Amino acid sequence: MKKKRILLDLLVYLIIPLLCWNLFRGSISDYWLITIGLVPGLVYTIVTVAIEKEWSISGVFLLVMISLNLVVNLLSSTATQALWNPVWLSAATIVFYVLTMAAKRPFGIFFFIDYAHRMGMPRERAVKLYGHPANIGHFYKFTAFLMLREVVTILVRAVLLTIYGVDGYNQVSVGNSVVNYAFTGLTVVYVIYILKHMDNTVLAPKAATAA
Repeated sequence: MKKKRILLDLLVYLIIPLLCWNLFRGSISDYWLITIGLVPGLVYTIVTVAIEKEWSISGVFLLVMISLNLVVNLLSSTATQALWNPVWLSAATIVFYVLTMAAKRPFGIFFFIDYAHRMGMPRERAVKLYGHPANIGHFYKFTAFLMLREVVTILVRAVLLTIYGVDGYNQVSVGNSVVNYAFTGLTVVYVIYILKHMDNTVLAPKAATAA
């Protein structure tokens, strides 16, 4: 099932946009090809969330980010600007992560709460468990890790755009996908590490049973 999901993600987020770019470039403006290439990902995300009925904070966050990218592109006027938009969105995401940590609610914790809920843990118990002083430090570090992902994404896209410009759409798309899947692998390893080192004894047995 996971392999099918990965292949479907590749099809929607990478292969379809690349096919549109390489098949229709010259017939449609570069700007519209880039913008149209975002639509399958948005539709796919909405359909996936609707089918799985996972209107979680992390799911909504992903949907908002894809929607923002499309909206900002529609407000842009050139293909170059459209290709640079994800850089500014990633920078804004970093600022958002910093603000959540400053508010003592590191955003990374919500990914774990949503995951635990999908695995059958009551959401209230997950909030108490992960938000406990003995465990909350893991999620400050995990949020910093998410920020690192955005920094690397910015650097790779900026370097490729500086070298190739709009003509490097293929290289930028592939480079972006490589970064995403590399960090997805690292994220899985990091999540396993955090779950292994989580202090599950911080909740009293009665509280765990009642939840």
